[in-house]
Amino acid sequence: MTRIDAILFDLDGTLIDSEPFHLEAWNRVLAHFGHVPPSPHWNDDTIGLPDALARDKVVRLFPDTAAESDNVLLLKQQFYRDIVREKGVKLAYPGVHDRLAALQAKGIGLAVGTNSIMLNTTTCLDAAGLARFFPVVVTLDRVANGKPAPDIYQEAARQLGIHPTRCAVFEDSPAGASAARAAGCVVVGLANSVPLHDLPALDQGFQTTAEALDWVLSLDATARTA
Repeated sequence: MTRIDAILFDLDGTLIDSEPFHLEAWNRVLAHFGHVPPSPHWNDDTIGLPDALARDKVVRLFPDTAAESDNVLLLKQQFYRDIVREKGVKLAYPGVHDRLAALQAKGIGLAVGTNSIMLNTTTCLDAAGLARFFPVVVTLDRVANGKPAPDIYQEAARQLGIHPTRCAVFEDSPAGASAARAAGCVVVGLANSVPLHDLPALDQGFQTTAEALDWVLSLDATARTA
């Protein structure tokens, strides 16, 4: 039986409902360069991946942006923070604060591991009132490789002082689930962004983050098992 002594959360779509903000930020980037989105969900295949890969897609679709590829990325990140400040942050599920407090009371470690950069992540956590729950936050700009590489989750486990095999990772993207598996963690898939069957190599699967947290909270402290 594998103990679950910590939960490592992806941020977008798992703790906060921010995927629409990413799309809006990219659409603002396109507008800045005089372009319109090629389709309503033109960047869905970049969900969960580093922004640099979405930037590369923009450059492929609109070659005139290639000369300003670095600016494309900076603009997207600034637009994203602007949108968060303009609209606030919607939590991915009701009762998030109560459940996180209950996890802390059980002594379960909590961390965020995300392909976002630190400034974007802290902006969102602060706006959602979640920062106090997460003593450890690991972002793309603090590791060598982003998801689907294991670096983010390995570093989060290291900072918590808990072996990866005793960490459950909550993920809703294929890249994130692959990263969790490669890190040696318990992989808990959430159907928040894509169907569960599109998430690879799951140990557990739930329709929502709330269901997954209620499952963890129901486990006996001496035999938390995936």
